[in-house]
Amino acid sequence: MVKALYSAVSGLNTHMNEMDVIGNNISNVNTTAYKSQQLSFNDLLYQTTRSASAPTATKGGVSAKQIGLGSKTGSIATNISTQGSAQTTDEPFDMMISGNSFFVVNNGAGNLYTRDGTFQVDEAGNLVTRSNGYYVQGWTSGDGATVSTTGAVGKLALLTDANKKSAAVATTAATISGNIDAKDTSLSDSAGKAVTLGIYGADGKQYTLKFKLTDAGDSDATTYNLSLDGITDADGKAVTTTATDSYALKYNASTGKFASVNGDTAGTSVALALPAAIGGMTLDLSATTNYASTTAGNSTISAARGTSDGKTGKGRPAGAMNGVTVSKNGMINATYTNGDTRLLGQVAVAEFANASGLEKAGNNLYSASANSGAAQMMDVTADGGSITTGVLEASNVDLADEFTRMITAQRGFQANSRVITTTDTMLSELRQLKQ
Repeated sequence: MVKALYSAVSGLNTHMNEMDVIGNNISNVNTTAYKSQQLSFNDLLYQTTRSASAPTATKGGVSAKQIGLGSKTGSIATNISTQGSAQTTDEPFDMMISGNSFFVVNNGAGNLYTRDGTFQVDEAGNLVTRSNGYYVQGWTSGDGATVSTTGAVGKLALLTDANKKSAAVATTAATISGNIDAKDTSLSDSAGKAVTLGIYGADGKQYTLKFKLTDAGDSDATTYNLSLDGITDADGKAVTTTATDSYALKYNASTGKFASVNGDTAGTSVALALPAAIGGMTLDLSATTNYASTTAGNSTISAARGTSDGKTGKGRPAGAMNGVTVSKNGMINATYTNGDTRLLGQVAVAEFANASGLEKAGNNLYSASANSGAAQMMDVTADGGSITTGVLEASNVDLADEFTRMITAQRGFQANSRVITTTDTMLSELRQLKQ
């Protein structure tokens, strides 16, 4: 009977441990990205009063007689793989991982791992955890366009002084396009037909190039002259220049298509000689034509910044950051008032061979253990996951399940208590036999 007392005591302890786990789960029902735990029971050692015997020719085998000595806590498993529901916060740096990976943060002593994406940007412009200021780890872009996910991770410096500004870029290419109508009377005038082009100089300032298109002073309807007639700054003041660029344009009399510039039938572009503050620029003339117009005297010549496909050479003024976005693969891009976009970096995530083997470190953090395996740094999309901003992952605690297990734990505790009181009564009866 004494063994029954000790067995019941071990049952009380084990059921109390289960209540501790259940209570912790319920207390964290609203904790961001909390993963619930579940305790399992193991039986204890057994006292063997008779060993098992094998059957013989004259007698059958006999099983062992064993009396159990109670129960113990077998394991406490973390339900790490079940995704919590999404909670909308609309905070730009709040992030939620869909998938099995973890955010990586650094507390100054080493890396820790979390599913809690409540992040913010600190005074120095670094992406950090909101609760304790740990640096969120990732890869920084060196060229503003790409990142290498094979290198070492580090803190993500986003809102630095350098990143807050977008430098001006000079216009390096421009395109003249449209149709030249031989009957356009402005072409024979000394002032010619005015064509203006707004550009950005190497000094970051805005300038306007004024071109003049004439009929070249001859009776040939296929030859024209384009010249740079002046340059003004953003205030309309004339810019001193020694440039006297003048270009003889020739068109095919049969097709009306561009044929040559300054007699060069192979080239379609010319280099403008501009002041050093503005910088060099190439002018593409291939998009001009000399078709007969349906409306006599209406030339449609115009100029635009950039190459003929509009992809390069446009230039831009200086700009300031006006937005930051995080894409599904964790790439963080900045937008600027001048239309520029820049890749600042990418949030790194970690995966483990056995994520259930991670040790809880408090503050919604985990640390790697001997049973979790080493962290594998990766792009979140490498395993089909993604990152969503403006939302957080909620706790995956199932209250209905917790209350059910609470009831069974309570009943188990009561039953073990009854074993103790019943055994005590039996011992009392035994003691009274002597009286």
